[in-house]
Amino acid sequence: MNSTCLVFFRDGSSSLLRAEEELRRYKFDVRFDGTSLFASRFQSQEFQITLAQLPHVLIEARKIAQGTEYAQALGECGSRFEISIPDLDAALNEINSLIEVQGALQDASSGYLFLPWNEQIIKPWDAS
Repeated sequence: MNSTCLVFFRDGSSSLLRAEEELRRYKFDVRFDGTSLFASRFQSQEFQITLAQLPHVLIEARKIAQGTEYAQALGECGSRFEISIPDLDAALNEINSLIEVQGALQDASSGYLFLPWNEQIIKPWDAS
């Protein structure tokens, strides 16, 4: 089952280049095809990472955060990394790679991770 998780962040606070640097720091093999990053490790699936900065991103961030403790912070996030997961079941069975991709992108952006399969929002490490 293909799935996507999202890392929302403030406009201008990150880029695909910054994401690539963090993914490499986390010891991922990374390639860039001109529009997306592809990150993998030995025996892990390949995760596709894209950057979205269109008006709908802010609208969706506000909708996702409505009624949560993160409503104000996410209400300022007009950009996001989208992590495409080719096989969610396999990724959850070998969870370390997915967690580290998510963590690298949060580190690259001080972003808020949203997991649509359980509607969980995870704040960045540096958020108070």
